[in-house]
Amino acid sequence: MTDITTLSFVGDWRITVLSKDADWAQRVVAEGTQAGTNTLPGAPGASTQVFDSGSAPWSLRIEHRDDDGNWSRSVLQATSSVSGVRLEYIVRSEDNTTEGSDRDFNDLVVRLDKLGAVSQPVPPFAIRPETMQAMPEGIFEATLGRYFMAVRITNIFGLAWPVSARVGLSDRSRAWLHAGGVDVVDAWTPDEQSSVGQRVVNGRVAVGALLPGASRLIYFKVDVSRAQVRKHMVEVQVDSDAGAEDIALISPKAKAPIQVSRTTYDDATGTFVARCDVGTLTANIRHLVVDYGTFKRAMGRARRLHDGRDGGAGTCCDQSELERIRERLRAFLEGKEVDICAIWRDLSRCCAGDGGCHCEDWTKGCGPDLSFFAWPTVMDYTVAYRAPFAGQYGPIPYDDPWWKVLLAIVAIILSLAAAASAVADLANRADSVVIGTMTRSVLNALDARPSIPPGPNDPGSIDAAVAALNGSRTLSPDVFSFLDAQPGEFYTAMPIVGLGGHFDSPGTVLSNAQINALLQNLHDHPDDPAAKDALRVYKSGARSGIGIGALITNVIPVAPRLNHDGSSIFLLNQLTISQDEDTTDGLSCAGDSGSLWLQRGTNAIVALNHGGPVTDDGSSALACRIEDVMTQLGIRFA
Repeated sequence: MTDITTLSFVGDWRITVLSKDADWAQRVVAEGTQAGTNTLPGAPGASTQVFDSGSAPWSLRIEHRDDDGNWSRSVLQATSSVSGVRLEYIVRSEDNTTEGSDRDFNDLVVRLDKLGAVSQPVPPFAIRPETMQAMPEGIFEATLGRYFMAVRITNIFGLAWPVSARVGLSDRSRAWLHAGGVDVVDAWTPDEQSSVGQRVVNGRVAVGALLPGASRLIYFKVDVSRAQVRKHMVEVQVDSDAGAEDIALISPKAKAPIQVSRTTYDDATGTFVARCDVGTLTANIRHLVVDYGTFKRAMGRARRLHDGRDGGAGTCCDQSELERIRERLRAFLEGKEVDICAIWRDLSRCCAGDGGCHCEDWTKGCGPDLSFFAWPTVMDYTVAYRAPFAGQYGPIPYDDPWWKVLLAIVAIILSLAAAASAVADLANRADSVVIGTMTRSVLNALDARPSIPPGPNDPGSIDAAVAALNGSRTLSPDVFSFLDAQPGEFYTAMPIVGLGGHFDSPGTVLSNAQINALLQNLHDHPDDPAAKDALRVYKSGARSGIGIGALITNVIPVAPRLNHDGSSIFLLNQLTISQDEDTTDGLSCAGDSGSLWLQRGTNAIVALNHGGPVTDDGSSALACRIEDVMTQLGIRFA
C-alpha cells in the first residue's frame, strides 16, 4: 500500500493537536485555504480554524524537522466518525519512514472537527404574514410589527443531514435579538405552518436529510414592534435526535444580519420620518394614485366596523374615538377634503391589533378588507446622516442604498398589508430644505415581446431610480470609492483590498461593444483563462455585501419581467452575471439594486445592478449595461 502524506478536505474545519510523541519538532500545514497557507505548531492543545476558498478542496499534511533542520512530510493515517451533525477526523502521523520505523503512528495526532453544518448565503428578509409578500428590500419596519423572517439555509456539512435534522435560532442568537427588542415567537398555528410549507417543533423547523450543498428557505416568527433601529444578528443552528451543533463549532457563515427601520408620521409638519442605522430620512408625499375599487371596499368595511356592525364597535377603541373616526369617514365619503392618513392611523389602531387587540393566527390579518391600493407618484425628501460619508455614500443621498429602502417603505408604511397603502397629498415643506424629487424610470422597455429580437449592439433597457436634485452640488474626489467588506458585517467573500476599508474605480467604463467583444472572445476561446478573467466582475451590494466570484455570461436580447399589477414588460439587452464555479458568494439580493458592477483588474464600471433570482438566493444577477444607462439618462462619469 502506498504511503499517504497529504489529505484533502472541503469546507471549514477546526484543527486541534491532541498529542505528540516524537523527538523531532512537528507542525501541521494546511494549503489552499482562504488565508492561503495555515501553519499550526505541533504542540498539544494548539488549535486553529481553517476556512475554504470556495468549493475547491484544501490539503493537509503533517511535517517534521529532521536532524538536518529540514521540514519533511510525515506519513498519515486517518479515521472519521459521524454522530448527528458532528463530524470529526483523527489524523495520526509517522515521521520515521525508514525500515527501522516503529510505525505506531503516534508522533503527532490531530483532530479535525467540521466547522459548521449550516450557512446563510444571504441575509434574512421580512415577509408580511397576511399576504406572504416580501417587504421592500427585505427590511423589517418596526411600525408594522410582526413578520415571518425568511432565512435561506445551506447544508455545508459535507454529508446529508440526519432525517431528524431541525434548524432553529441558537440560544445566543435569541439573546442578541431579545436584547435588541426583537421578540421571537415559537408558537405556530397549523394554518401558519401550512402557509409557509414547514413543520415547526419547539421553535425549530423540521428540515430532514438535506443534501450537501442544497438550500432551503425556512421561516421564523418575529415581532419587531419594540426593536432598536439598527442591524440585528441572526444565527442558525442545526440539531437532531443525536444532539445539536456544538456552539463552539457553529460556522461564522451561520450568522447574517437583519435591518430594522422605524417610520413615524409627524402631524405637526405633515411628514414621514424614517430612521435606519445610518441616519434619518424625512419625506413629503405630494401626489398619489388610489385604486377606487379597493378603497371603496375598505371604507365600507371600516364604516360597518365603526357603526357597530361586524362586531367592530367598542372592540379596541372607546366611544369618543369611534365617533371621531366616524365623522372623518362621513366627511371623506361626502367628497370633502380630509386627511386620509389621519383616518388610516385611527383605523389601524382600532382594528389592527393595538390597544389590547391581538390576532392569534398571523396569517389571518387583524383588519380584513381594510387595505386598499395606493401608489405615491411624487415625493420630496431630505436626509440627515448620523456621520458623514465620503464618495459613493455622500454626495448624492440616494446613492446610499438604505435611503432607497426607506423611500420604498414610506410608500407602504400606513398599510395593514404589504400590498396596500393609504397616504395623502401632504403639505410641501419649504423649498429651502427639499434637496430633490424622487422618480423611477424604466426606459426603452416594450409592452409586448418583439417579433425580431434586438441585436447585441442595439440599445438596451434600463431600470433605475432617478433623483432630480435642486440646484447643483459638488461631488467629492472620492465619488468612485466603494465600501469593502467590513468587520462584523455579513460577507461571504474575501475583501477586495482590505477588511474595513474601501476600494476605488478610476471612473472608466466598458462600452457595449467592448462587452460584446469580450463575450465573443470567450466563446471563441473557451479554454483561455485570460478570456474568462476579462469577464470577471464584482460589486459592493447593500444586502449581499461583496460579490467577488461573479462572471458575465451573456447578453439576453429580451428579458420578460412581471409587474406588480400582473402585466409584463420586456427589457432589452440585459446583462446576466452568474456565480463562478468556485464560489457561493451572493451576487444579487433584494436591496442590491443600484450597485455598480466593476471589472476585475481594471475596476472599470460595467453595469448597473437591478435584479436577481425570485428565490432571493443571490445565485445570479441581472444588470443594465452602463453605456445604456449613461446614454438614456444623459449622465457621465467624470
